[in-house]
Amino acid sequence: MDTEKKPKKKHKVLKWTLSILAVIILILAVVAWYINRQWKPLLREAIQNTVLDASDSLYIVKFKDIKVNILTGGVQVDSISITPDLAVYQKMIDNGSAPENIVDLQVQTLILQRVNPIKVYKERKLTIRDINIQQPSLTIYYTKLGSIARKSVDNRTVYERINKALKELKITTLFLTNVDFRYVDRSFKKPKTTHLDKMNIRLNDILIDSTSSKDPTRFYNIKDVIAEISDYDFATPDSMYHLSIKHAYVSSMKKQLVVSGVSLTPRYGEMAFSKHFERQEERYQMQFDSIIVNQVNFNTFLDTRTVSASKVKILNGNLSAFLNRDKPVKNIDKGRNYPHLALRRVAWGIKSDTVNLKNINISYTEYNPKTKEKGTVFFNDLKGNIYNVTNDSLALTKKNIADAYLQTYLMGKGKLNVHIAFNLTDPNGAFRYNGSLGSMDMSTVNSLTKPLAMVSISSGKLNSMEFDIKGNLKGAGGTLTLKYEDLNVVLMKKDERENFKKMGLISLFANALLLNNSNPKRDKPVVISHPYYARPSEASFFNLMWKTVFAGIKESVGITEEKESKLLKRAKDFKDAKAEREIRREDRQKRRAARKNNK
Repeated sequence: MDTEKKPKKKHKVLKWTLSILAVIILILAVVAWYINRQWKPLLREAIQNTVLDASDSLYIVKFKDIKVNILTGGVQVDSISITPDLAVYQKMIDNGSAPENIVDLQVQTLILQRVNPIKVYKERKLTIRDINIQQPSLTIYYTKLGSIARKSVDNRTVYERINKALKELKITTLFLTNVDFRYVDRSFKKPKTTHLDKMNIRLNDILIDSTSSKDPTRFYNIKDVIAEISDYDFATPDSMYHLSIKHAYVSSMKKQLVVSGVSLTPRYGEMAFSKHFERQEERYQMQFDSIIVNQVNFNTFLDTRTVSASKVKILNGNLSAFLNRDKPVKNIDKGRNYPHLALRRVAWGIKSDTVNLKNINISYTEYNPKTKEKGTVFFNDLKGNIYNVTNDSLALTKKNIADAYLQTYLMGKGKLNVHIAFNLTDPNGAFRYNGSLGSMDMSTVNSLTKPLAMVSISSGKLNSMEFDIKGNLKGAGGTLTLKYEDLNVVLMKKDERENFKKMGLISLFANALLLNNSNPKRDKPVVISHPYYARPSEASFFNLMWKTVFAGIKESVGITEEKESKLLKRAKDFKDAKAEREIRREDRQKRRAARKNNK
């Protein structure tokens, strides 16, 4: 009998249990429905008032709908927009409390997981594990206002602004995926817009409470802000170049920016590129494996638009430039583009203790319309450091010289060491460069001298070259010591088929009358040249450096104005004598022909 009663008891217990669970679920569902219905206006008002308080009424929050699931702790907000009130912003500008950067954020759907509404209601503490925002639209507008002077107007922390609504806000991770990002710079007459799409932003460990603002390891209450972009490519405004970035990564916690696979590619080839311009226009092409910026100060970047970093590394790259001389020169003074003068014109503040260069190859090619040939000079494996790169007025009061110490190989052969000291505050762009060039076969430069100067070096060994030169916008001059031996050159010309042809006799005159075949000569001291080159307006910084050195080389090998005049006179006399001989020969041939006809 007992065995028959047990199943009935079990069924009764199961029924009671299920009934109780059903009632509990029903009660919870009703409560959830009631809370969701009652809290919607409360949440809407709380969110909007919190944002208004936190931003001094600058930002307005709007959204289509908000849904709260008390059972799962889920919150969904649809069609969110956070936009600045421009009328309020103008008032803040007038009273000196306006921020330089304002934000416009548009989000289709925001989903929060594991939110505890009861804890928010009772303790005013909001904890969220993860927030995922898909394809938001984020626009930052920058207006130059002088933010340093305004920071003292309101020193309240974010917590002090929102503590009426919340005592604590914790978010473990906030993901913004495929962000459509725009940065609008209003400091120009016509605002400039930088557009990045498919950007990913991750904010880790967000904490707003009474102590978080004092945590030096946090960036605006956030432990780490990470932004990434991959396979970025866009055309420059004139459509003449494409800029590509394989991957870019920035982290506020690591204070680091890493950009890899950077390339600037011209749209057209060398000669085709120049056809798109009425005057001479340099064509650039560059590629770098990586650019690493360490110890970035993100606070100064946001507050004053100053990019401040302890060290910048530029690694493994190629930079080439081309100029077609078969065009009129530009109607500008290229002196304004001296590196240290151009740095002053950068709209953003720049402060870097050290810029480190490693394994950079540089080449410059020029087309000579007289020879219809291209000449190239190149430098291999450039490496070194540039110290105190800045346009910051305060930093310049402490030190106004940027020093570049560089090593490279001229034409891949001669080891070149050079120090360039840039005066960052001199209005005339003062600078100084000194250095040395190691031994090399002088014929190595024929790929440059033959197409550009129609001179070929048949023999010669450069033992060493040392130079010390000062310059500015007007020109450059100094001393140069060139030690060499067994120099012999061949002067060239173009024949009817546009092929190079040796000028044998003129070359003989040049070597005999113009050039010193060695320095020092036997039993004579070393010749030290004192070159000076007056810069024409179309000459660039590096053109001035090269032309001054070249003037020193010409003087060292004996090419003076007096000797050049003598050589030109000898060449003219020889040419005239040859022409007279040709005339006499033609006369003789005519007389012979006449005598034959008379017979």
